[in-house]
Amino acid sequence: MYIVTNEEATPRNNIINILPPSIRRYMYNINLDEAEEIRLIQGKPLFIRYPDADYYITQKGILCREEQAGIHTTKKQLDELLERITKSSLYSVKNEIRNGYITVEGGHRVGIVGTAVTEGDEVNFIKNISAMNIRLATEIKGVSDAVIGTVLNDGVRNTLIISPPGCGKTTLLRDLIRNISNRGYCVGVADERCEVAAMHNGESGFDLGGHTTVLENCPKAYAMTTMLRSMSPDVIATDELGTDHDADAVSKIINSGVSVIATAHGRGREQLLNRKAFRKMLPMFDVVITLSKRNGAGTVEKVEEP
Repeated sequence: MYIVTNEEATPRNNIINILPPSIRRYMYNINLDEAEEIRLIQGKPLFIRYPDADYYITQKGILCREEQAGIHTTKKQLDELLERITKSSLYSVKNEIRNGYITVEGGHRVGIVGTAVTEGDEVNFIKNISAMNIRLATEIKGVSDAVIGTVLNDGVRNTLIISPPGCGKTTLLRDLIRNISNRGYCVGVADERCEVAAMHNGESGFDLGGHTTVLENCPKAYAMTTMLRSMSPDVIATDELGTDHDADAVSKIINSGVSVIATAHGRGREQLLNRKAFRKMLPMFDVVITLSKRNGAGTVEKVEEP
């Protein structure tokens, strides 16, 4: 079901190149096009999460549902994977590691857990890595077609996309950016985690349209207000709002006459109202889209126009 020949291999399958050779050798014939995550837990079988189920990799390099048949992940493999994704420079990604993830080429996010090293009340680093989760970035052109008519109505309306993790909000955000940009609107992307655009050597790894510019790898509140000053955008897009600083930036942008399209973690509008920053932000949005995985990732549960 998820087997691929070398001739059929797609760029997304190139994610296996970041894996240690001792794992990579089992994965060359496995199709990752529909995969959501690759999970590696020390001492446990490696598994790949697909929409229908979790699959384990056997010594023969094929997928199966039986956990006991899967290849196990070792501490050495986790350490080697960390070295590969940091390009042997842990210091250069220290801020990302203490936040619990590293974003790699292609926009894939590698989650990291282990022993937290604290300094005062803050986590300074994570050592003794015990598990890593590679969340595979997805580009689905046309996924925003169902909602574009609501978002684009006498201009671009301020839009917030809400969902729990893994429900497709970043995928929908990317396609909205592409859809809006290709209609002639200048879009500025504040890409704090480097996964919306997946920039590499100055070019986006995804199709974000012909009128889109990106500022990545800096706090989104700073990136949003900087884009406002420097690029004269019609729209500013960003992922995962959540702080008071974000709320202040969104307010400044909207009051400047520029539209905002953003995402947030949550199960719906009502849940977000329990958080201080969103009690301020939610009234600023004209459209609130709630996603779930009820019929697969990206299921549109609600489109509200409060």
